[in-house]
Amino acid sequence: MSRKRLTEIMNLEIINVHNGEKYGYLGDCEMTFSIKTGEILNVIASESKASLFSFRDDNVIEIPWTSKLKQSEKTIIFDYKI
Repeated sequence: MSRKRLTEIMNLEIINVHNGEKYGYLGDCEMTFSIKTGEILNVIASESKASLFSFRDDNVIEIPWTSKLKQSEKTIIFDYKI
């Protein structure tokens, strides 16, 4: 697996192939990282169309990075049952 800078993947649109939902862009989400390796562990995305930072009590989902299926220039596709 090739290494990428975080700035190189911030504009990827998040799509869950399990339910067909779009969760916005990776740059609009929060992420958790491994302290030892710096690798992404989870993506924390809003289930609503509003931004995660909009001070609303929206439901958020925590998508494990290990459920990532594919990544292209414009999208990142996960298969995660919610």
